[in-house]
Amino acid sequence: MPARRYVVVVNPWGGTRRGLTVLETVKPVFREAGAELDVRVTTGPGHAARIAETIDLAGCDGFGLVGGDGTLHEVVSGLMGRGKCVSTPLGVIPGGTGNSLLEHLQCIDPLDAARRIVVGNTQPLDVVRVTMGSEVTYCVNIVGWGALVDISLTAEKLRALGPPRYALAAMSHILRAKRRRATLILDGQALEDDFLFVVACNTRFSGKRMQLAPRADSSDGKIDVMFIRRASRLQMLNLFKKVFDGSHLSLPFVEYRQVRSFRIESGSCDLLNLDGELKGATPMTAEMMPAALQIFA
Repeated sequence: MPARRYVVVVNPWGGTRRGLTVLETVKPVFREAGAELDVRVTTGPGHAARIAETIDLAGCDGFGLVGGDGTLHEVVSGLMGRGKCVSTPLGVIPGGTGNSLLEHLQCIDPLDAARRIVVGNTQPLDVVRVTMGSEVTYCVNIVGWGALVDISLTAEKLRALGPPRYALAAMSHILRAKRRRATLILDGQALEDDFLFVVACNTRFSGKRMQLAPRADSSDGKIDVMFIRRASRLQMLNLFKKVFDGSHLSLPFVEYRQVRSFRIESGSCDLLNLDGELKGATPMTAEMMPAALQIFA
């Protein structure tokens, strides 16, 4: 029986810059399982996506990555950009600052993640297709607009602080969040109003263990959309305190819907947060692609 073969993309610069160290830590797991690794080290932004889109997957038992949310976003976009169904399962080994999908799957230890890959059990992974004019990308974690983008911009400036930067950035913008005029269309139902933010989730977690969408299921074919139209600073502070355990959904000003598609139209071309990456702009349309990929779990 031929040895199992896995392609593994490693981002050496993402988040904690521990990608290559993590790879060395998990190599024995694959070696003991008699598996071969085809390691590809990325050299810059977009490289992981190009590898995922163009590499020959024939005879490959899994496509793995060592990195964080940004690397995962690139790999998923590359796999989905191949233009045909990808049957090769995806394996994710945490190596970044944010590892939201792995938090969701309760698999944040690199060795545990590697063991799941070699054991071979998989489950469906829904993917969100995001269209912005002629540009198309794919997300597995979040699509954020409004204050969520402001928070991410600030968190990028605080990257040297590591994981605490998400909470610090969130606190900063909670105290000075601004409302923006937009039309939010949920499964064809239009809501025109001023919004503080809109965030659509495929996983329960975002940032560093912020449980934005506690009802989210990455294989239920639905996008969990949470949005706030208006709230005082005190109410937003209360939301921040509750978001880590998901109890913020009990707050009267928090609105939460589960949909298969949504669209945001705003008065200006507003930047978006796509799986933690700040890119694209409104107007945008998102639609769920159920079970588009398989993931080792």
